[in-house]
Amino acid sequence: METKEGTVMNSESKLIKEIMLFQEYASTIQYGEKEAFEGINLAEVHCINAIGNLEQANVTKIAKKMCMTRGAISKINKKLLKRSLIESYQLPNNQKEIYYKLTDAGLKLYDIHAKCHIKSAQKKISVIKKYTLEEQNIVLKFLSEMNTLFKNQEGIKKK
Repeated sequence: METKEGTVMNSESKLIKEIMLFQEYASTIQYGEKEAFEGINLAEVHCINAIGNLEQANVTKIAKKMCMTRGAISKINKKLLKRSLIESYQLPNNQKEIYYKLTDAGLKLYDIHAKCHIKSAQKKISVIKKYTLEEQNIVLKFLSEMNTLFKNQEGIKKK
């Protein structure tokens, strides 16, 4: 017969394994659109998403939205410009500031990414509905505490 401590440790190990697996799956952006995201990483996709959602997107606004440094965004934007997924422009009354907008190819990725999030949410909702409200609240509390741990560990700012 297994001791309570052995059961707890086994349960904890299983939970940690499931969390790590969940993190791996959560970082997958493709959801049936593997070809569309070929050669592009998650940060680049999220940068495209930020540019698509922001009005007059510049490095500072994108960095703030993504909780990243301006330097990191500049590097990502350089790659996206090279791939013709975004283009830069300046306002006639402000030649100092550089803004970014999506090209047709970037807009296509933006739309596919949005659809991936919808598909992903629908699949998650179908799993969540299998649990009672009380069970959902326990899972919510657990995930909230794990996210707080990750945010504190990684120094991530709350959006």
